[in-house]
Amino acid sequence: MIRLGGPIFQNNIKAAGAAESHGAAADDPSLLARAHRAKGYTAAYAPRVRLTETEKIREIRKAFEKENVLIAEVGCWCNLLDLDPETRKKNRADMLNSLALAEELGANCVVGLAGSYCSGGVPSHHDAKNFSEEAFEEAVSMARYFIDSVKPKKACFTYEVYQFGVVDSVEMISRLIQAIDRKQFGVHLDLTNFINSPRTYWTTGEILRECICQFGDRIVAAHAKDAKMKEPSSSVLIDEVIPGQGNVDIAALVRELHRLPQQVPYMMEHLKTEEEYDQAAAHIRKVAAEQGILL
Repeated sequence: MIRLGGPIFQNNIKAAGAAESHGAAADDPSLLARAHRAKGYTAAYAPRVRLTETEKIREIRKAFEKENVLIAEVGCWCNLLDLDPETRKKNRADMLNSLALAEELGANCVVGLAGSYCSGGVPSHHDAKNFSEEAFEEAVSMARYFIDSVKPKKACFTYEVYQFGVVDSVEMISRLIQAIDRKQFGVHLDLTNFINSPRTYWTTGEILRECICQFGDRIVAAHAKDAKMKEPSSSVLIDEVIPGQGNVDIAALVRELHRLPQQVPYMMEHLKTEEEYDQAAAHIRKVAAEQGILL
């Protein structure tokens, strides 16, 4: 079953970009949960709340359950492979707390990046070592550490697919599942982020079917995005665009996710305005309706 969701705009807040929290302020959890329903959303990004705010967490969980809005994911966008020991230690502690928060909120997962071998800066820094066996082994050990420390019953730990790091393909995700060997290691599916070449740009439907075949039962959340390749161009330039304006096979994605027995939040992100999110939601619902799916 698929559940559509996206950010809620409050007090003229700007849209969140890459590596920024999409969750809204949780000053009034009941009002926030109803705002999701008013948009027709049945899934939500985790509202902004600290792990120490136990009463607020209870209020959020109760309010969203009452409105039948599934909390999809807690995002933790920090570099888990930072070369500075103290920064790496802090970032991993943040991820540990984020997984614990996801569990307390009843969210499907925490999602973050395996990271990049650099000091400071953004975790999307490009480095050849990001694709090394050492990076793979670190991704395995980190996932085991987070899961074994928190011992979540519902929330899964996940790595988001990104072109600049070790978690960049169906094959690598399958290897991680086998190597990590933990029930609470889930898959966060961002089909757009699998696109790293013209070949993958033209074959997103095939990539999706391979994902479903290899680890469909592990998919706990997905991002709703689209991508467009610059043409003509002698080099490969690919941009994220509003769903419906690119080449991602959204029909196949909605159809295959809906067929899965588990509830999969399908979350829009990285758009600039509330109006763009409304436009994206309308397109996704239209595509879903053509597949006989009501979102």
